[in-house]
Amino acid sequence: MSRCLIVVGYNNVRIYDIAKLRAICKSHHNAKLVLITEHAQAQDYSTADVVISTSLGKDMLEGSLKCVLDTLKQLDFELIGVLPFSDRGVLLGAALTTYFGLPGVSPEDAMAGLDKRVFRQLDQAASPYPDGYKPVFSVQVESLDALISVVNRLGGHAFVKPANEGNSRGCQVICHPDECAKAWELLAPYQGGGVIVEELIENAQEYSWDYVAGHVWITEKHTTEDEFRAEMQQIVPARLPERIARRIDAAGDYMRRLVSVDNGAYHNEIFCNADMTAAVETNMRPAGMHIWDLAKDSFADFNPWEVWVNWSVTGEWNKVPLNLVRYSGIRMIRAPKDGTLLAVPDIVELGRAMGIHVENASYSKRIGDRVTAKVTDNSLFVGEIMLHDSSYDSLTDKLKRLAAEVEAQLQIAAEILSEPIHSNA
Repeated sequence: MSRCLIVVGYNNVRIYDIAKLRAICKSHHNAKLVLITEHAQAQDYSTADVVISTSLGKDMLEGSLKCVLDTLKQLDFELIGVLPFSDRGVLLGAALTTYFGLPGVSPEDAMAGLDKRVFRQLDQAASPYPDGYKPVFSVQVESLDALISVVNRLGGHAFVKPANEGNSRGCQVICHPDECAKAWELLAPYQGGGVIVEELIENAQEYSWDYVAGHVWITEKHTTEDEFRAEMQQIVPARLPERIARRIDAAGDYMRRLVSVDNGAYHNEIFCNADMTAAVETNMRPAGMHIWDLAKDSFADFNPWEVWVNWSVTGEWNKVPLNLVRYSGIRMIRAPKDGTLLAVPDIVELGRAMGIHVENASYSKRIGDRVTAKVTDNSLFVGEIMLHDSSYDSLTDKLKRLAAEVEAQLQIAAEILSEPIHSNA
């Protein structure tokens, strides 16, 4: 019988993280890695030891659990840990840990990580709140008329998003009731799963409270500023006054305890200004955009991936404060115009010419791909840059300057809009 750990789902291009987890499973626990995914791709089979393709939908939970159990029995695998790695994977992950008595949450608690409405309901019913914490008004709408009505009630400003999506998909800012019709049309793919409208938190910075088995840090987040809000920059750790850091930490830990103290990883998103904190949403899985990799490089003797895998097997956690050695950041590269990508600069060489050491950089779009200046979700960025620096100010300046220069050197063939041909006959 072989030992194994299961990773349930992954978002977008995060197959590179699956490779890290596989190496840790082998070296630390002499175990194989089994990847559960809804739509298996060729890269999955080359990255994991075993791939199981099954639904992650809550209405298919019983059948998916049986599929996994049957596969493990057929392979003669002993399951020693479960790692829910996507929002949709949290529920099946919870079913597996409950069935095998492994570290993790119950399926009931896992719903808060899958459905944003569940967390809002828990939040609005909770008491007392942390100092300065403000629960956010949130309501589901079923029609354009209902959306317009709620937006008017909120003074003409609101934030709309799907109830069951991640990666910034479908998230939009409404600044006037006249924008509701367009927003509702763009939300058409998500209306079956539920659309929620929330009060728009303005004049506040967004952070994430990132947690793995007792270890905590605060990440500074920046999003695009148009009608869609896609995350474009992360800094680990956030540089904050002690009072603000304590307030964000209290809000993040409150969100964790509200959902479940038994989960091993949280990525709780929080708005904060001088007067208040407010929850954006809770995510019961590792942060995206390389945030855990940034943390590994920012703190001494800390590897979040190893800590998470160990927790999934042993249930051990440790609240020892992390020791900062430097700041780390990632910034996304955005296309300056719509069109076809023709050529891209060498980011490492460009950085060297600017006196900037590039720790890591990559393009997610290939030559010949269509690119767009309007980023509706994180998958539409052209690439990413990762840098480190002992100075927060120096790091943020380098990220901004280098990204701007890369974007300026992208060669994009503009789209040609053909005019309709009219006949005089």
